[in-house]
Amino acid sequence: MPRHDTSNAPVFSLYYIAIDTEAGVTPEQFEAFVRHKGVHIPCYPGWRWTLLRGLRGERAGQYMMLFEIDDAGQRDRYLEADGNQTELARQFWRDRPEARELVREWRKYGTFSELPTIYTDYRLLAENKNSTVADGPRYQERGPGEEPLARVIGIHNLALRPDVRADTFESFIAENHHRIEDYPDWKFRLLKGERGNRLDQYVVLMEIASLAALHAFYPDADIATDEAAEFAKTYRDTKQMYEEWKQLASFSGSPQIYTDYLSVAESRS
Repeated sequence: MPRHDTSNAPVFSLYYIAIDTEAGVTPEQFEAFVRHKGVHIPCYPGWRWTLLRGLRGERAGQYMMLFEIDDAGQRDRYLEADGNQTELARQFWRDRPEARELVREWRKYGTFSELPTIYTDYRLLAENKNSTVADGPRYQERGPGEEPLARVIGIHNLALRPDVRADTFESFIAENHHRIEDYPDWKFRLLKGERGNRLDQYVVLMEIASLAALHAFYPDADIATDEAAEFAKTYRDTKQMYEEWKQLASFSGSPQIYTDYLSVAESRS
């Protein structure tokens, strides 16, 4: 089966985060703590995280931690397949008592990205390398009076149609994803659950440069603008590729489970 070599591809890990509303914690308090103090919790080498808040969809108003890790090898240095820390990870935290104190403070507001939090590690199956969305921060404070840079992350769950084998769908994606043209300031990735709580599930991870770039094409959930319609007319082969995709598996958007998230903080170290 044709496959792209993903051995050096980044790994994406998603952790469900819940704030302690029973203790009176508000979203504003949690986000203020994370931006001012939580962002200083160090990351393992080759790791970075973004805190996301649901904008619309299934988990609107709820939080997710998105980790992007250089590759699976770098993940495995610090995290066992069952979600427990490796000895190298335990030593990392033993060497950083000030970081352990910040994690303890974080837990006063809500859950942290570690067991028993629900999580999944995803491997990258395909991405649009021609996207106008460049590598860079997903959240960044800017000058006085300026809105922060805040990317939108869409997480769209997919399911195979009856009697479609996983390798059939993955072969189709490997052979055809180059036909995808994203909207300006959008970037497509297809991921597959590798370990954690959602094994073997596929998600489209759509990274969008800003709220303005989202609203230019979809100001409301699944309601496309005229610009989106014109784009589809211009890139007819992309639309055709999506129609072929739908013969094998579900597609992004309703009626599939999905959430569009807004980035609200990002690790600094």
